[in-house]
Amino acid sequence: RPPSGTMGLRPQLKRQKTVPIDKDEVDFRVTRFSCLDTSAFSALGKHCKETFWTVQVGTGKKVDIALLVDKTPGAHHEVSLECDGEQVFPDARAARRVSLNMVNAGAPKAHLKEDIVWRYPFRGTVKGIGKPRFFEIRPVHTASDEWWPATVKEQTQDCSFRAMVYMDDGEGGVKEVWYPHVLRENIREMATKRPIVIPERSLVLNVGAHDPMHAVLSVDSELITHFFCRPTPPPAKPPLLGRDARVILRVTKDRKEVSADIGFATFQHFLSGEVRAVKGAGKKAEHTWWLQVGPFADHKVEIRRHETDKRVFVLTVDDDLLVESTAEDIESREGFWECQFRLAGEKFLGWDVYETDMDGNQLDTRGHIAQKTKYSHEVVVGFPVGSSVNLGLAKLSVDGVDFCELPPARAAGRDQPLRCSPDALRGTFNLMTPYKVSESRQDVFEMLGKALGGLFCAPRPAAGGAGGFFACCGRPPPQDVGN
Repeated sequence: RPPSGTMGLRPQLKRQKTVPIDKDEVDFRVTRFSCLDTSAFSALGKHCKETFWTVQVGTGKKVDIALLVDKTPGAHHEVSLECDGEQVFPDARAARRVSLNMVNAGAPKAHLKEDIVWRYPFRGTVKGIGKPRFFEIRPVHTASDEWWPATVKEQTQDCSFRAMVYMDDGEGGVKEVWYPHVLRENIREMATKRPIVIPERSLVLNVGAHDPMHAVLSVDSELITHFFCRPTPPPAKPPLLGRDARVILRVTKDRKEVSADIGFATFQHFLSGEVRAVKGAGKKAEHTWWLQVGPFADHKVEIRRHETDKRVFVLTVDDDLLVESTAEDIESREGFWECQFRLAGEKFLGWDVYETDMDGNQLDTRGHIAQKTKYSHEVVVGFPVGSSVNLGLAKLSVDGVDFCELPPARAAGRDQPLRCSPDALRGTFNLMTPYKVSESRQDVFEMLGKALGGLFCAPRPAAGGAGGFFACCGRPPPQDVGN
């Protein structure tokens, strides 16, 4: 719900510095949301609403936002806004002035005279950085519209780029030229000729001066309630180590057999990522479900009443708080408390194969190929709300399928380790066994010998010495010369 505006006043625009994210997409996940009325006198019209968001951006950046609003009948709203422990509103000088007049100065609050629009921008990296000759660059000094192949090595914080450009050397060859500063308008993709796109998204908080109790946080223009998310598999509690969704397939040197440490049934479950029901238990005050996502991730989802506020319900995933709020604060449909969140993760299929050279000849070295797949499942927990709420009637669904209709989890049995031919692997799972070309440099004379081997006789030991590439080209001994 957008906040009500203040007629005749411009909103206060507050902006954080742009944060670079080392990914080619800017992904937001709300891992914790709490919205509570902490006043002991709410029945008399006094309210103290505390709202907290924890947002993960990309894989490493975490943002903590805290908004506190005090409302007393006949008085102004007092507001405090913090981000990562730093005061956003009131500003530093106002906060110091306010704190001097407070007996118990917790978070400084001040009267909100006009709307606040607070923006926290994030910038990702361009797709294709590091890929050889993926881009073209246009030198600014040339009069014609000339574009040269390039490998972009780095994106800087000011959105310029560093690249190696492959240009004509004027003698029919190619020379490498290092460009330490290239503007984005002079770079395009080689294959598509499209200009580069730098992904940028922002957290935006709107706090209305007339109704700060209903502040709205969004990602650009999409409500933040659409971004509730938890990782799968769940992270382990220290000092335990977490388990990732990873399977390694090993290929023999003759490429006649592929094997793994897991069985066929487990491998099929890994590829499908099917969500299965373990068990559920519900009673009036709480309801718990246990799920299995693929063979390596088990999750516990629980909904319960809040200890002190009957209008508030608490949703935990893997015993960690995800949502704590009323139905209104998470934009539930009429007559229901309903929360939608994602279980999102990555799974890795690795191949351990013998490498080949550039001619396809088998080597004795082993190489590794990793295939990463992102996946997510949409989970919805909901129940009707009214004068009396029975959480034993709460429902959970995954990807639109009710928990009771999910396939049941299977007990771990003695599944024989996977072992089959590459043809059988393809016929059973539609997986092609890949090749891995060695990245090590070969000896130049060895490569030249292979290239010319079909044109000259095979290398043989020279008389009285070791063989080599030029052994066959040496003058034969005198006794071997005919008339």
